[in-house]
Amino acid sequence: MDAPLTSPADLPHGAADAEFDLVLAVDAQWGIGKDNALPWPKLSADLQHFQRLTSTAPPGRRNAVVMGRRTWESKEVGGRPLPRRCNVVLTSRSLVVPDGVLVASSLEDALTQLGRRAELGHIFVIGGAEIYRLALAHPRCRAVYLTRVAATFGADTFVPDLDALCEPDPSWPARTHREHDLEFRIEKLLVRPPRRT
Repeated sequence: MDAPLTSPADLPHGAADAEFDLVLAVDAQWGIGKDNALPWPKLSADLQHFQRLTSTAPPGRRNAVVMGRRTWESKEVGGRPLPRRCNVVLTSRSLVVPDGVLVASSLEDALTQLGRRAELGHIFVIGGAEIYRLALAHPRCRAVYLTRVAATFGADTFVPDLDALCEPDPSWPARTHREHDLEFRIEKLLVRPPRRT
């Protein structure tokens, strides 16, 4: 059962203006999808990383995953909530979702709804491309957990060049893996604050 909503005064420190991170995988040309699915074969180390990262929360808390409607309907999610996480779907359309799944009209609406939840842990934005672009421009976007697949796949959906927007987190050890004859690297990037003009 979901925890009750609270007023901002009752929230844990920082929950009302919580920061969030992105989780995504890209190919060598910043492609993230093809035909509304991942363009590469399932990579077990990457899936385990995603599951562990987005599910592990402080005691008594539950993390949130925020996604766009197309990601919610994608082959990987399939319109089913990711277990042990608060699922939020961003859409401007009417959408029927299972009990416990939140629907938000914008990223700001999602953050506002999540900020009222007493059990909020960490917030992760998990796609798709337009949601990533909005998130990267948001002042509360903190970091990107990035899987780089060292190949190209004829993707039809892309994200911006994250190397131009972020820098490696020196405190987080990147790891390189190989599966299906594909090499991929899991790393953490810190989002640079926007330059003031």
